[in-house]
Amino acid sequence: MQMKRCVWIFSFAFVLAASYALAEQELDFEQSPAKPQPVFVAAYEFPPYYSSRMPKHFLGELIAVLNQRQEEYQFIIREVRPQERYEAISAEGCCDVIFFESEVWGWQQDMNYVASVPIMHGSDRLYSTQNAYWQPKALDRVGGVVGYHYSFTQYQIDIDTSERDFMMYRADSQQTLLTMLRNKRLQFAVFTDEYMNWLQVEQPELLNNIYAAPEPDGTYTTQIIFSESSAISPQALMTLLQELLAEPELQEWLERYALILATDNLNDRPIAPSATQIE
Repeated sequence: MQMKRCVWIFSFAFVLAASYALAEQELDFEQSPAKPQPVFVAAYEFPPYYSSRMPKHFLGELIAVLNQRQEEYQFIIREVRPQERYEAISAEGCCDVIFFESEVWGWQQDMNYVASVPIMHGSDRLYSTQNAYWQPKALDRVGGVVGYHYSFTQYQIDIDTSERDFMMYRADSQQTLLTMLRNKRLQFAVFTDEYMNWLQVEQPELLNNIYAAPEPDGTYTTQIIFSESSAISPQALMTLLQELLAEPELQEWLERYALILATDNLNDRPIAPSATQIE
């Protein structure tokens, strides 16, 4: 009888201890913060918005602040080539979103993406080492970047067609184009005004004896393009970005990089022309 009583007491103590252990595990689980949801951001060479060749870029600064201000998402930049950005945002792609992109740059309706309202203004312009004329002559070579859409080439991006029909040589980056232009290997090159404005602040010596055409080659507004399977909804991301618009730090970056917002309210209708308009 005493033996049975000891067994019963031991069993009760074992069950009680196990219950306490399970309760502690559940409490630890409840107290442990959930891991942030990764959001992969596609980015290609498009300074000053993004460049792996620059110590700082606007996208990097923006992503850093987004990660600091909230814990639900972890934004991670993944570099892709310009011509690979469509696949990157596809259902089978590596990324959830791409910032500072325009629907008119080769995006088709069957690509199953979602686009935000326009967020930034931008423009392309011819630059040259001379200031005598701005209509390229028959034998003048004009530089552009692989995968970029230009009014000068009627927005087609094929390398062979660019060179055959428009005498445009396609390089891997705007930095390479600038080197070629400075070394007289090109008579003209098309740069974004945003990039050249950034250089004027950060590396003005590179723009010595470089002249800008009086009128832009084309203007555009950029958006955020979401994959339909994005880990973050358009509404959630735009709400986060809207909260940053009022911060002096962001305004300082916009001024430093000479970037122009296309809207005051990212959750409202745009106050700028539609991104599908090309002037």
